[in-house]
Order: sequence, then C-alpha cells, then structure tokens
Amino acid sequence: MPMEKNVKIKPRRIVKILFLIIIIFFLLFLYARYINTKGLVVNEEAIVDEAMNEAYNGLKIVHFSDIHYGRTTDQDDMEKLVQSINELNPDILIFTGDLFDNDKISDEDIKLMSDYLSKLQARLFKFAVIGDYDQQYIDTYHLIMNDSGFTILDNTSKLVYDNALEPINFVGLTSTSDIQSLYDNDYFTITIMHQPDMVQDLPNSNIVFAGHSLGGQIKIPFIGGIIKKDGARTYLNDYYKVDGMQLYISNGIGTENFSFRLFNKPSITLYRLYNY
Repeated sequence: MPMEKNVKIKPRRIVKILFLIIIIFFLLFLYARYINTKGLVVNEEAIVDEAMNEAYNGLKIVHFSDIHYGRTTDQDDMEKLVQSINELNPDILIFTGDLFDNDKISDEDIKLMSDYLSKLQARLFKFAVIGDYDQQYIDTYHLIMNDSGFTILDNTSKLVYDNALEPINFVGLTSTSDIQSLYDNDYFTITIMHQPDMVQDLPNSNIVFAGHSLGGQIKIPFIGGIIKKDGARTYLNDYYKVDGMQLYISNGIGTENFSFRLFNKPSITLYRLYNY
C-alpha cells in the first residue's frame, strides 16, 4: 500500500490566511461602525386585523424608536429623520422611547431635540412612551416631548376617534403593574411600550408596538439579531405573534453600549391598518 503523505501548510500560506482574516474583520469593523450606523431605511407594511372597525381602513401609523442622540445619531441624522417621517404623512406618529444616550444633556441639546421633534407632523396624534434611558432624565424628557406636541402615555390610555363612532384604544405602558383597567373595554386596542418582552404580561391587545432591542444591533442573515438584553431577550426581531397579539418591534435609529450596527441599518416603518 502507498504510504500516506503528511500535508503540511507552508508558513507563508498561514501568514496569507491570517492576513486575509484580519483584513475581512477590519472591513467589517469599518462597515459596522461608519456605514451601517448611517442612512435611514423606510419600511412599509400592512397590518390586517378583522377586529378593527372598517372605518379605520388605511389608517397610517409611523413608528420610530431609540434615537440615542449623542452616540452615533447626530443633527444630520435628525434632519433626515424629520424629513422622511413628514413625507409619509402619518395619521398617528409613535415614538417608543430612548431619546438621548446618556443623562448629561446640555441646554443646547434640549433645544435642538425640541426643535426637531416639533417639526414632526401627524394628522391626529403624536404618542410617546418612556424608555429605560429616558428614566435617567425623566423631567427633561417630559419637557421636550410636551413642548414638541407629543402625548406621553405613561400607563395611561387615549381613545382616538377618526370619523367613526367607535374609537381605537391606544395604551402606553411604562410597566405592567396595575394595567388591567386600561384594557377593560371592548375597543380595538393598540399598545405602545418600550421593552418588547413586556408583551408576555399584557391582558389583551390587538396590536403592540415596541422598541428597545435595536433589532439585535448585529444581524446575521437568515438568523436575525444576536445581541440580547434585559427587556428584549425573547423578542428582538421585527415581528412576532404572541397569544393572538401582533407584536411589531422597531430596529431603532441609534446604537447602545457600542457604536456598531451590522446588516441592520437605522429604520422607521409606516404601517397601514386594514380589517380585511
């Protein structure tokens, strides 16, 4: 029998392979840090729920979240965000929390953010909920959102009528303690909250909008987001059906903890509601 030959990889070839791996990781680093954190993807989706009153067919809801201004989000990004949202002409505008990236907010930042958010337009309402970062500067958050024409739903609800006798019940949650009374009606209900994992504690809701997860920040094709955190360990990707509720999660605008996004650009979504 012929003797088996030992296959040896030459040192020069090993060096070439290692050099190629380093180059690939370096390019991915640049892409994730400087390219994928910029730009804005505008998604459009239809939400169908037979329980909704047909008078609201075509209602347009624009959802954005997690600006984290001051890390990778700057004034140019805010200009683009305002322009893109207003071009969609929403009926309802929803912000699901985390305005700034830290609690050191200057008077200039407060004025700047108030000016940008004031420019956002919605035919009926602009709703906001409180994110975990917003809790660190809660008085400033209330000041900015109120001055900008947003209604903060902090474990409260708002009945919205639009050419119909029957309203849509918009519920905004900061926590899931003592919330049953917000759902004790037969109205079509849309829940707005920051952390998507809270969906497991809801009494009932037709549609749920959340943020916080940033879509996992790093997405692997055919797998989805991979960075899990408290409040988004079970639900972190775009869409889930949970106990009959439709859960939609925004990928957000900014970044958190580290200034990277991979295969996951900043985005907003326009939803059109239908009952058929």
